[in-house]
Amino acid sequence: MPAGGCRFHLRGRCLYPERLNPGYTRAWRCEVLESWEKVFDDFLRRAEAFNLEQREVNELWATQFERLTRGGIDCRKYEHDPSREPPACMHLYEGLCIPALPECEGRCRHYAIRGQNDKPCHEEQE
Repeated sequence: MPAGGCRFHLRGRCLYPERLNPGYTRAWRCEVLESWEKVFDDFLRRAEAFNLEQREVNELWATQFERLTRGGIDCRKYEHDPSREPPACMHLYEGLCIPALPECEGRCRHYAIRGQNDKPCHEEQE
């Protein structure tokens, strides 16, 4: 059976270990999103320390996020896809970096035929 028919196949990569333990392997997460999350967490801590109102927090974060997205992407695997939302990387799938996932050998004991209701992984949409 071809790997493309497996529900865990994603552009030559295997999603099985990620589906088994979601989020367990940090190395598979998108580096850009990870760094943006750290910036956001730091921003929230500072906003809380200054007792800002929700409206002020929203306005300040909108400005901060705009700067963040204009600042360029620091990732060696990044490939721009203008049809996507920031960070607009063609390798981003559900918070994962596709090239970071383990390679698919094409046949394995975890092979699962994609069902009619399964979204084909190679047609990822955010």
